[in-house]
Amino acid sequence: MHESPNAEIHIASFLVHVRPESLDAVLELLEATPGLEEGTRDPLGKLVVLAEGTSHQDLLNAMELVESAPGVLECILVYHEVMSPEEARQQLIAKGQSETEQQEAMS
Repeated sequence: MHESPNAEIHIASFLVHVRPESLDAVLELLEATPGLEEGTRDPLGKLVVLAEGTSHQDLLNAMELVESAPGVLECILVYHEVMSPEEARQQLIAKGQSETEQQEAMS
């Protein structure tokens, strides 16, 4: 992977409150959207959604997509971190991932 010197990785988490009857549809949306994944969920309709992108705008777009899904009552930004690809690699090393796992995670 070729990285520009100004490359950034933006990681965020959202707390999403969904009507219970819409939970499956929102989970399908997350699964189908690159850069979004379910972190954890409560069967009553509360989710933690993890998002990754290369800019603030990527995260705003992800948040708007989730907010606009039918049945979503609210979507609140809980965490946002910006790091360089090198910093992200160092965090993966610190967490004990192998070099192969790191390369797969970063590609």
